[in-house]
Amino acid sequence: MSRPLARHVPTNTIAKDLAYLTSRSDKRRLAKKKRVVEFGEWVCANVLKKVPHRHFVFSIPKILRRYFLYDRHLLHELSRCAWESLKAFMQDVVPEKAPLPGAIIAIQTFGDLLGFTPHCHILITDGCFYGKGMFRVAPPLELKNLEGIFRHKIFKMLIAKGKITEEMLSLLAGWRHSGFHVFCGNPSGVGSQLQPPQQIVPYSYPL
Repeated sequence: MSRPLARHVPTNTIAKDLAYLTSRSDKRRLAKKKRVVEFGEWVCANVLKKVPHRHFVFSIPKILRRYFLYDRHLLHELSRCAWESLKAFMQDVVPEKAPLPGAIIAIQTFGDLLGFTPHCHILITDGCFYGKGMFRVAPPLELKNLEGIFRHKIFKMLIAKGKITEEMLSLLAGWRHSGFHVFCGNPSGVGSQLQPPQQIVPYSYPL
């Protein structure tokens, strides 16, 4: 079937079609890049305070990803677990009364290989606000503790939703390498000097 069809389609027509598709693809990429830049500028000007920020990434093990694939409402719970873990962690390390960090969260469901890889990108203040607009930078962070908090909240949420059993929880808890991972970037710019990571925009939720 392919040979006769190919003989009857002029080469210049195929070339024109490919050029048209390529141009449309390039236009979409340029439009998306423009939206990302514009949103990043808006975030810097209207949302972010003039304090240092950090980029965090929260990911879960492969064995749990299928629950999020077949129940997309769990992605909101993933975001909530990541935020509550990071909020509690930052409040614990900042020695002030009623400290509160600020953050922007983006949920992504793809990775480098385009497989279903649900994870959260979080741009958070590198410390907490307290009192009447005061800010205190956080000390050096111990990410193992944060990873443990996140793992506990995910397990608790999945059990409450009826997705996993206590037996499966015991099995996962016994793994030497849990499969949970928390990435933490270096502190970045202040105010207008800060450029949000591209993973954060345009699907972001300020908290």
